[in-house]
Amino acid sequence: MAIINSQIVSENNLIFIYRGSEVLVSTEEFHRLPDFSVYYKFIEHQLATDWFTETNHNYSALLLESGAPAPNGWKWVPIRELFAQNHIKINSLSRGLALLNWRKRSRFCGKCGNQLHDSTDETAKVCLSCGSVYYPTISPAMIVLVQKDDKILLARHKQRNTDVFTCLAGYVEAGETIEDCVSREVQEEAGIEITNIRYAGSQSWPYPDQIMLAYYADWKSGDLVPEANEISELKWFSRDKLPSIPQPGSMAYRLIMGLI
Repeated sequence: MAIINSQIVSENNLIFIYRGSEVLVSTEEFHRLPDFSVYYKFIEHQLATDWFTETNHNYSALLLESGAPAPNGWKWVPIRELFAQNHIKINSLSRGLALLNWRKRSRFCGKCGNQLHDSTDETAKVCLSCGSVYYPTISPAMIVLVQKDDKILLARHKQRNTDVFTCLAGYVEAGETIEDCVSREVQEEAGIEITNIRYAGSQSWPYPDQIMLAYYADWKSGDLVPEANEISELKWFSRDKLPSIPQPGSMAYRLIMGLI
């Protein structure tokens, strides 16, 4: 069903209000979301940069300027925290943010350069000049926890500039299966071969449009050789002596803690 690009909102719709990758929630009840009166207050003060409604998903999304304040009784919470708290509407909130990110990047036709418009019959952008159709992008990425005897392999990445150790991960390339990607990324980043690759679970991760596919695997052969451009440290850790790891809510945390 099509996205409706309208400021008019049904009182029956769920209201998702975003500021960057933050979401507005009640200061008293974490799971309570704004109602239509809060929505219209932001519209009235001209703080919105984008908005849309998906009637088949029963929600309306509003994206605000970066400095938009939270009204009394409400607060901004990173959507990562909502993942960690298993918010009852996290899947829809993730979808809303991913679509807002896609809409921000999809304003002009890549074929003829003209402005794109919302499709009238499906979730897509269309070019009225040349007829090109653009659908929301989803970037598949794998994340894997490699195990050797009673230890697990964790890495500290150079680009993140933190002391956090996490699982190996990477984007799927053209022509690869997910399992091929798992083997390749481990070989490239850690210099080892793995076996017994097994699927663990998946998670929408709207930063900006990922679907994270999680796996476990076992060490097969080789010594650790960190990829010089990406990995600062690469070590085997016992589960009872873990370093700093990603926060709850992330797929890495769930893998490391054995929650999936």
